[in-house]
Amino acid sequence: MSSYVLSVLLVCLTISMSPNAIGNENGMMRMSQMPAFSDFDTNQDKLISEEEFERFQKARQALRESEGRLLKNSSNCDEMFERIDLDHNKFIDAEEFQSHREMMRNSK
Repeated sequence: MSSYVLSVLLVCLTISMSPNAIGNENGMMRMSQMPAFSDFDTNQDKLISEEEFERFQKARQALRESEGRLLKNSSNCDEMFERIDLDHNKFIDAEEFQSHREMMRNSK
């Protein structure tokens, strides 16, 4: 239990310390970066397990809620993991993660 709490606190600290907003051309604030692979891979085994993915998403949602913001698509965490896990081996590797990031960037 204490390792879970520590992990959640570390994720929250990592998120809060990262540069999370920059000004755009209208002077409005927006998110500047998607989370990095290492933000999810808490045990540093070069793979993101479904548990690590869910833990990160829940911590990120809690942080956003505390700031009065919501995380899009937070209710479909299982579906999102399955979409990113292209080889369906129950882990997301760096290549699958990067592929998903590029797809998200290109869809905007």
